[in-house]
Amino acid sequence: MTVRPRPSACLLPALALVAVVGLGGCSDDPAPVATAPTDTGVVHLPTSAPPTTDSAGHPIRQLPVPSSPVAMSEDRVRGVDYSFLEPVGWSRAGRALVPQPDVLVQPDDDGVRAFIAVERPIKIGSHSLAEVVDRLRSGFESKGLTPMAAPEREVAGYHALGIVVDQSEQVRDVYYVVAYTEQVFAIRLTYDPAHPEALGVYRAVLDSWSWG
Repeated sequence: MTVRPRPSACLLPALALVAVVGLGGCSDDPAPVATAPTDTGVVHLPTSAPPTTDSAGHPIRQLPVPSSPVAMSEDRVRGVDYSFLEPVGWSRAGRALVPQPDVLVQPDDDGVRAFIAVERPIKIGSHSLAEVVDRLRSGFESKGLTPMAAPEREVAGYHALGIVVDQSEQVRDVYYVVAYTEQVFAIRLTYDPAHPEALGVYRAVLDSWSWG
């Protein structure tokens, strides 16, 4: 799961309108007058501001959210112990990456610089998901890069931690790392930040994810 943004508690004090009416014994008495409403204090409204750090305290880089839905086909891309819907206009492909991913999909349009790769799963052993992500973070830092966190989320019911790394002004990597059956899966999007449309495809892939 995911740690979702938690709105602040909404304090709603009971509101009471008090009206005191004087009842006289004869018609000569003055007309009854209602008193002013009693001030009940300040009502605190909930906020929906996104968190600025993840559960480990790492600063989060907020990524743009697409305004239109992404079309997904009915075909599923299958890998080791998982599958996801294939985005319309994207296809399974091969690239000379090191290490070689388990699955890679990319746009059919050669002009779109992006791909989604699922790294080959590795055994997590006695390490926690947070420890694995910290090792990945340290690897980027050793190369002189500055990784940031992505907002935490769930991938098919399992907690996922995110990392955002700018390799250059034209290349950004977004990883969501999740543990399933004592294995770690790193799901990666590589794209040009100047063209964030691929982020919507990436989110749709994660939303359509299935284990087993």
